[in-house]
Amino acid sequence: MSSIIDTSMCMIEKGDENESSMLELATEIWHQLEKHYPNHPWLVAFQGGAMIVRHSVINASVAAALGRDGFGFLMPKDKLGTHKEVVKSAIDAGGAMLELFGYRRGAWDGSEPTIPTDWKHKQETAFA
Repeated sequence: MSSIIDTSMCMIEKGDENESSMLELATEIWHQLEKHYPNHPWLVAFQGGAMIVRHSVINASVAAALGRDGFGFLMPKDKLGTHKEVVKSAIDAGGAMLELFGYRRGAWDGSEPTIPTDWKHKQETAFA
């Protein structure tokens, strides 16, 4: 008989009131991305007030193929809008990211992404 041991860990530091609000928003964005695009490995963070959303498999594939780490989408602090607008923007951008890398907007099947053929190693400009 085999057993599965869950070794995942979540550490959250509450921080100040503004950071706490961002944590709540990041959690809501992650839940909505999971609802719309199940099983995809989304990472949602706020840094310097800007929202950053990454797909960990796409990020790793881009890093391996192009020598660029940290691939994702960024929404600057001054462009965030209301809570509802930020969540909708994240869902839309997440779906666009999936399509860009050959995934359909839906549940992830565990497959590897397809890097756009016109993207080159160490490319600095002209990303889709």
